[in-house]
Amino acid sequence: TMTIQNEKNLADVHVRSGVYSSDSIFDYKHGYIATRLFSRNACFILKIDKASIPDLQEIGRLAFERKTMQRIYSPKDVWVEFQPSKSLFGDIKEWFLYGKPIEQLCKGLPLYK
Repeated sequence: TMTIQNEKNLADVHVRSGVYSSDSIFDYKHGYIATRLFSRNACFILKIDKASIPDLQEIGRLAFERKTMQRIYSPKDVWVEFQPSKSLFGDIKEWFLYGKPIEQLCKGLPLYK
């Protein structure tokens, strides 16, 4: 499911699919996407690249099309691969950078950038 909060410039995406379940936040105000993978008990954070990641209105349009058409084609599919590296636990400086919604999603979990 997806919830778009235009007034906060934010989208929440919840995927419930067994071992692949996750929650993601697209925080356009702070310029970051965070995904919490429940199977790994970790958060992955990505800086929004405006050339690759659709804006909030486009995400809403694509979600509406998918719901009404049950199938969607988009040339803006984005795949992200995270390389194994040292994880870190966010400190107060990083939470200011990432914003409160991402802090609430990821606080207390290892962060991978």
